[in-house]
Amino acid sequence: MKVLLSTSTREDNPATISGIEKVFTVSEPLGIAYLAATLEQDGYDVEVLDCIAEGYDSKEFELFISRKKYDVIGISTYTPDWHIVVRNLKIIKTLYPESIIIIGGPHVNSMIKAGLGECLVKDSAFFDIAVYGEGEQTLLNIVRAISEKKSIANIAGTLWRNGKEEYRINPPQGLIKDINTIPFPALELLPLSKYRRTPSSYKRVPVRSILTARGCPYSCIFCDRGAFGFSVRKRTVDNVMREVDRLVTKFKTRELRIWDDVFTMDEKFTIEICKELKNYNLLWSCNGRVNMITSNILKHMKDAGCWAVDFGIESGNDKILKVINKKFTVQKAAEAIRMVKKSGMEVRTFFILGFPEETIETVQDTINFALFNDIDYATFYLPQAYPGTRLYDIAKKDMSLENDFSKYLITGKEASYINKNIGLKVIQVLQREAYRSFYRRPSYIFKRMLKIRTIEDIKRYLSAISILNV
Repeated sequence: MKVLLSTSTREDNPATISGIEKVFTVSEPLGIAYLAATLEQDGYDVEVLDCIAEGYDSKEFELFISRKKYDVIGISTYTPDWHIVVRNLKIIKTLYPESIIIIGGPHVNSMIKAGLGECLVKDSAFFDIAVYGEGEQTLLNIVRAISEKKSIANIAGTLWRNGKEEYRINPPQGLIKDINTIPFPALELLPLSKYRRTPSSYKRVPVRSILTARGCPYSCIFCDRGAFGFSVRKRTVDNVMREVDRLVTKFKTRELRIWDDVFTMDEKFTIEICKELKNYNLLWSCNGRVNMITSNILKHMKDAGCWAVDFGIESGNDKILKVINKKFTVQKAAEAIRMVKKSGMEVRTFFILGFPEETIETVQDTINFALFNDIDYATFYLPQAYPGTRLYDIAKKDMSLENDFSKYLITGKEASYINKNIGLKVIQVLQREAYRSFYRRPSYIFKRMLKIRTIEDIKRYLSAISILNV
């Protein structure tokens, strides 16, 4: 049995891609790589097509899949590219009417969990089954059933359709309790040379991604926590380090990106990982949380090669932090930044401008927070009301929420949630001002110049200049 797992294609019109989108990270699709490894472990012939990394539009996608027949084709979708996936699905079904077409990914998961499965069915008549929740076991069950010529109608964790309009949502698949049983992601199936990262997010190449845990216990109003849920499930230190060793020996990795939602959540676990990483000549960075940082953790992280910690701070105003349920204060955020900087590491921060109950003054508080704390890199997003989030529910009450998911791009200049106190045009102006005021400060430029050490540093900074044109 031949299985193809694919990402969505890019927009057919490259002119629609903004400058800031062009410099944002195109990272290995770990989710698909885990799915591929799971199927391979069970003996199936699996191929991965990463259209985003390859730069394929729909015509190039059609040409690629027309060269070889697949029994099962799975395609992953994020909310902003759902409209593109709808086109891709039609291409697949036209070429291979007998093949089983599976959809999955963050958008599918969010829509089904939000009770919007019917919208998926109405949007496209060209898929057979949709996977929601953690996908490894569910996809394996589907492929096994197809291989054994059994029904796929009652598999847990799926939306199954029988005809164009008839469908059934089956009960969820339970989370994998022991994630050490999941095989390492099949990176060898990916076009590794074609991935790129934002200029501020790496020091050395090649950079490879890794997860040491799944899940996040927090409930920010703009996040649906994805397929991994609230429960944090950690891998063993030994399991993590076997993957690190594989990344270094097989893939010549020189830098790691740890993609855990909050790598610093468990101090003991984090320190144990750091102690093991000291045995490798690796640089790395990770996601932290300002209320889950200690001097002890930071010391071990720095000693183990960590050079940067990312914080999703979102707002520089305490009232707005409460509105979005961040569970920390502006003071705590400032303290965490100082601690990281004192430890000798850099800080990357992420903000969102224009939340519910925001005013121009609270947005300015956020911009000022970015300017007057010792932050190395700041990104200013506009709010996106993804299905399945509390922000989505708020947006439905506060405004006429558009169903054009193509505008939900987190790195773009559109906002699916538009704050009625500010308006879209004003918040877009404030976003541009935030970027310009942060990155065009003479003091900031001087500090960055002092950090230049290699030709690679110069290349990174030159490619970052396009950000200033937002």
